[in-house]
Amino acid sequence: MTPTSRILRPRPFAAAILLAACAGAAAQTYEPPPAPAAPVYDGGDPADANLALVDRSPEPPPPLPVYVQPPAPADGYIWVPGYWSRNPYGFFWVPGAWVLAPYTGALWTPGYWGFVNGLYIWNAGYWGPHVGFYGGINYGFGYTGRGYAGGYWKRDRFYYNRSVTNVNVTRVTNVYNHTVVVNNVDNRRVSYHGGPSGIQRRADPRELAARNDRHAPPTQAQRGYVRDAGKDRGQFYDHNKGRPPQAFVDHASDNGRRPDDRPPRDAARPGNGPDQGRGGQDAARQQARQQQQRDQQAQQQDRQQQQRDQQAQQQARQQQQRDQQAQQQARQQQQRDQQAQQQARQQQQRDQQAQQQARQQQQRDQQAQQQARQQQQRDQQAHQQARQQPQRDQQAQQQARQQQQRDQQAQQQARQQQQRDQQAQQQARQQQQRDQQAQQQARQQQQREQQQARQQQQQREQARGDGNGNGRGQSARD
Repeated sequence: MTPTSRILRPRPFAAAILLAACAGAAAQTYEPPPAPAAPVYDGGDPADANLALVDRSPEPPPPLPVYVQPPAPADGYIWVPGYWSRNPYGFFWVPGAWVLAPYTGALWTPGYWGFVNGLYIWNAGYWGPHVGFYGGINYGFGYTGRGYAGGYWKRDRFYYNRSVTNVNVTRVTNVYNHTVVVNNVDNRRVSYHGGPSGIQRRADPRELAARNDRHAPPTQAQRGYVRDAGKDRGQFYDHNKGRPPQAFVDHASDNGRRPDDRPPRDAARPGNGPDQGRGGQDAARQQARQQQQRDQQAQQQDRQQQQRDQQAQQQARQQQQRDQQAQQQARQQQQRDQQAQQQARQQQQRDQQAQQQARQQQQRDQQAQQQARQQQQRDQQAHQQARQQPQRDQQAQQQARQQQQRDQQAQQQARQQQQRDQQAQQQARQQQQRDQQAQQQARQQQQREQQQARQQQQQREQARGDGNGNGRGQSARD
C-alpha cells in the first residue's frame, strides 16, 4: 500500500447510524446482538486501528472499477481479482494481485456479495481443485462469471492464456492463446449477486459439485492486502468514488508494467482498462504531480474533517438533549414494542417459510448433485462400454472367420460327398454294364449252346439218316 495514504476520520454520529442500520436489517433473519458501545479508534484515526471486516451490509457494493492487470511475476502465480470489502467505515477496494498458489493444482474461486433477505452478505473466496460459484460476477482477466479462462494446470506447471492474461514471455514460458467470448456482457460492472439489480444466475451442477471439494482459505499475503487496503483511506469508495488509486498490487519486480506496454486483449471488460503501467520519466513526473495534488487534497480534507469533528462534538451535545427526549419516547416505544412483538411473530412465520424454502432449495441442490454423480457414472459406464466394444467386435470377427471356415469345410465335405456319390453312381453304372454284358454273354452262351445242341441233333439225325440209307441199299443189292 502507498505509505502516504491515510483514512478519513468518520463522524461518530454517522458511524453509529450505520451500525444501527446494519443491526436493524440483520434482525430480519438473525437474533439482534446487544447495542454496541460507541467505537473508539485510537483517537479517531482507523489507520492505526485493527478494524474487523463486516460481512453484511444494508446497501449494495459499488460497481467494479476499470483497471489493468500487471504482468505475472513468475510461474505458479494465480490472478486474484480485486473486489469491494467492507469494515465499519464503509466499502474499500482490495486490489487485484498475483498470488503464489498454496499448492500445485490450486485454483482461486473469488468471493462475492449476495443479496439475502434484505441484506447483502459476503461469501468469502477460497482455494480448491476446481473453480466454484462466485455469483456470476464478471471480474475480468479470465473470471467471466463462470469458471476461469485465464489458464490451467498441467501436471505441476500452470499454463497462462495470453488472450486474457498479461504475461511476459521472457519470464513465463508456459503460455497459449485461446480467444474467450463472453455473451450478454453487462456494462454496468455490477459487483453483487441477486437483489433488484444484481446478477441473476444460479450455480450449475459443476459449480455445485465444487462445494464438496476440499478448500483452503486465503493465503497470508492475501490477508495482508485486505488489511493494508482497510487502513488506506484512498481505497474507500467514499473517498475515491469508484476510482481507487491502487486498483492492483504493483509488484516491485515489474513496476506494474506489461512487457510489451500494451493492455491485454479484454481491456474493455470489467476489471480492465487503459494501460496505466507505462514507464518512463514523463510518467514518473506525472505521477509525482498527481501524488502532490492528492496530498494537497488530503490536507484540505483533513481540515474539513477537523471542522466536521467539531460539528460532531456539537451534535453530541445536541444528542444528549435528544436522549432526554428519547426517554419520553421510550415510554411511547413500549407501546410500539407490543406492536413490534406481533410483527416479530409474523416475521418469525415468514422466517420459517424462508427456512422451509431454504431446505427445499438445499434438497434441490442435493438432487442436482446426485444427478451430476449419476451422470458421471453413466459417462463412466459409456466409456467402459466404448472400451469393451472393440473387444466384442474382435470376438465377433473371430467368430465370423471361424464360421466362414466351418462353412468352407462343410462345402468341401459336400463336394467330397458329391464326388463319392458320383463315383458310386459311376461304379453302379459300370456294374450295371458288367451285369448287362454278363447277361448278354449268358444269352450268347445259351444261344451257342442251343445252336450246338441243334447242330448235334441235326448231326445225329443226319447220321441216323445216313445209316438207314446204307442198310436199304445193301438190302437191295442183296
